[in-house]
Amino acid sequence: MFDRATLRHAPSVAMVNLVPGDIISGYIAFTGEYEPDLSGRISTLARDGGLFVDVGANMGYFSLLWAGARRDNHVIAFEASPGVYTKLIGNVAANGLGDQIETLAKAALDSTGEITFAVGPPDQTGWGGLAPEGGEGVTVPAVRLDDVVGDRTVAVMKVDVEGADLLVLRGCERLLKEKRVNRIFYECNPTRMAELGLAVDDAERYLSEVGYRTSPINSLRTEWMAVPRE
Repeated sequence: MFDRATLRHAPSVAMVNLVPGDIISGYIAFTGEYEPDLSGRISTLARDGGLFVDVGANMGYFSLLWAGARRDNHVIAFEASPGVYTKLIGNVAANGLGDQIETLAKAALDSTGEITFAVGPPDQTGWGGLAPEGGEGVTVPAVRLDDVVGDRTVAVMKVDVEGADLLVLRGCERLLKEKRVNRIFYECNPTRMAELGLAVDDAERYLSEVGYRTSPINSLRTEWMAVPRE
């Protein structure tokens, strides 16, 4: 079950070497999906095709959903945790999707250089994130999405970076102002945001400033969507 799990929303692909005890792995192993509502939204949008930017790709679940929907779909997947990145590239290789999914062992933020990444406990792949100032972790490279994506148009961007969503969005300011990102899914994690010195509504306010309309997609207001304002 944890060795190989077919994905409910993309039966042509599967995830391998899931981690027993890991929350994300458990959902995928037992149900074939993780975050059902977001999975449904992204898999539906994937049928229309285009480029998917997956920031905080984890082991590749959403990247695989996108690439598995159409052979001409493409993905840029960022995963800063070295151990989790190994699992990401393993899943891409196991499904023969290396020509569709570009993987980067980097953090996508608002500046280039090096940052300290707190990897979290080894049995939880989704708990790592940008370390607070003075915090401990491993050193990883950071890039800006404006530089990586260039002049391409992004059909969907998914951001799951444990509180640092605003910093990711600031790093693609040019793309946003040029309306080159058609849809964004991002999170609001108040606890992790406070650790990074960010306010709960920072991402919402920033997106409004650059011409995007935001709305929560769950009752807890922890999952959000943004689209260009008409």
